[in-house]
Amino acid sequence: MIATITSKGQITIPQSIRQRLNLKVGDQLEFDEAAPVLTARRVVDREIWEKTLKTWQASTTQALADHPWKEVSSAAILDDLRGGAADTTSHQP
Repeated sequence: MIATITSKGQITIPQSIRQRLNLKVGDQLEFDEAAPVLTARRVVDREIWEKTLKTWQASTTQALADHPWKEVSSAAILDDLRGGAADTTSHQP
């Protein structure tokens, strides 16, 4: 797929990619300046993520009995799911 950068530096993410990644209007993407290729990740509100994960962990205690995530912080799980630690300083309000 090809996207063209406009004179304002904007691109349109193709609809099929937006649908596959469940990207919605208002979602924020963070670009990794250090990556050797163009890399963007969805910005996740860590407070909402923490609350959601704590609720999930509480409701799945038995299922997580022998799982490595049982005693792991939600930030570590989020980083694990994203494929590594993200720079948390670049998208602070």
